[in-house]
Amino acid sequence: MTLPQTKIIYIWGYPLDFSLSPFFQEHCAILSKNRILYKIFRGETEEFLQLLKSERCIGANVTIPHKIEALSLCDRLTETAEAAGSVNTIYKEKNKIIGDNTDGAGLVKWLKMKGLDLEKCEILGNGGSARSISAALFKEKYGITIFGRTEKGWEKNFGSFHPLSEWKNEFLTISTLPFEVEGRNVITIGYSSGKISIDATMMLAFQGWLGAKRWFGETLTAEKFAEITKLHANAQQNQWLILNLANRNEI
Repeated sequence: MTLPQTKIIYIWGYPLDFSLSPFFQEHCAILSKNRILYKIFRGETEEFLQLLKSERCIGANVTIPHKIEALSLCDRLTETAEAAGSVNTIYKEKNKIIGDNTDGAGLVKWLKMKGLDLEKCEILGNGGSARSISAALFKEKYGITIFGRTEKGWEKNFGSFHPLSEWKNEFLTISTLPFEVEGRNVITIGYSSGKISIDATMMLAFQGWLGAKRWFGETLTAEKFAEITKLHANAQQNQWLILNLANRNEI
């Protein structure tokens, strides 16, 4: 008897050295009885497209710096991906490549679970992540103010734009900036090796859960996804601390 080949899900981006996705996605797939390999890909666009078209591939995640570029690789985009202007999740329907974006929806789900007042939100930065978050918040009919260095044009579709220097931290603030911002009620979604906040972890968990639903249909609950993602985030941070302590002792 010939066993079926294991299906593959790719993650395309750079750098990916500290990505949690391969760990928690494979873990959750096993628990939901789905047999997959979740593989990192760092190559060029055309090679990635050929991988997507292969029979073994059932989908992919896309991260920086390729989220906008991935739009052109898809046969069709969901309304969410069109509004976000980028793709972070790819799945297949009848051999067609479908582009979606779960970034904003994943964060909104976490913020609601925290019981935060989202009636008015401020977003720091106006890059790709900010746009997908703004689109998700706008869909929920929340008031949005976006702060950035220079206006890009998409901001008016979801709220108002102001220069970064005018931010006063008057409402719940979501920072998409590549550096730490101090203030009350500031949600930081960026992370690096050994340093990932609970907010960034839960956003990652819920966007991953939404992606898994696209690939498998039935999967684990969102709460179980969050539990497993948090487990791997803690493990990564512990490993980072141990390695740093070891390096210090060598000096």
